[in-house]
Amino acid sequence: MIIGFISIFSRNNPAAISDRMVPISAYADIATFVFCLALLVLTLNVANNRRNFKATLQALFLPRVRSQFFRESKLYNEWCFYLGALFNILIQSLLVFYLIVLLLPAFASSINLKLLYVLCFAAVLFDFFFKWGNSTLLGKLFECSNDAAIFNHGKFFYLSDSSVVLLPILAIAIYLGAPAVLFVYLPLFLTAYAMMIIRTLTLKSSALSLFQFFLYFCTLEILPYLVILKLLAMLR
Repeated sequence: MIIGFISIFSRNNPAAISDRMVPISAYADIATFVFCLALLVLTLNVANNRRNFKATLQALFLPRVRSQFFRESKLYNEWCFYLGALFNILIQSLLVFYLIVLLLPAFASSINLKLLYVLCFAAVLFDFFFKWGNSTLLGKLFECSNDAAIFNHGKFFYLSDSSVVLLPILAIAIYLGAPAVLFVYLPLFLTAYAMMIIRTLTLKSSALSLFQFFLYFCTLEILPYLVILKLLAMLR
């Protein structure tokens, strides 16, 4: 999704992006503040929940660790979840902010950048908890709460892996003025995303059919981003 966002705006003249870019000095303080806050949250998480933090990063790829999280329901009972969620939202919202500044410089120049980041943070926060709550609600309505919980766990593990990897890549892109480095994130993003989908498809649920999952996934996980991409492309 991120790479698609970049390619839509850069396919005609990739070199032109740097010519129209909002100077780093205009948002360096915002990026630095977010990075410092994210690193503080990450440090607190590692210091207070080292074992759970490590397990969170491993859970997407190790069924044994993932099953233990789900069986003991300790993901929701630990600060590891709340600190991890905050870290994920900080990094993902900074990514959205940077892409808007990078690819929509005219729009970014017309709005207070601090307000723009707050709006990005609010949007990512809403997206995270709306989808989490929505899948939980649908799980109860269709009597597949366990499947919904497993899916939510998988998304959290995916976001955690993605955000930890994205932090240094995003820092290089912003401070060195090298947005192309975001393409390094592509194989890592695709691997983690594919693992999340595979783990969900292999639930072998008796209450949730593959078609129902596909319908949900396309409607709430894919379609909103495609609509946003289309609207941004039209605005540009």
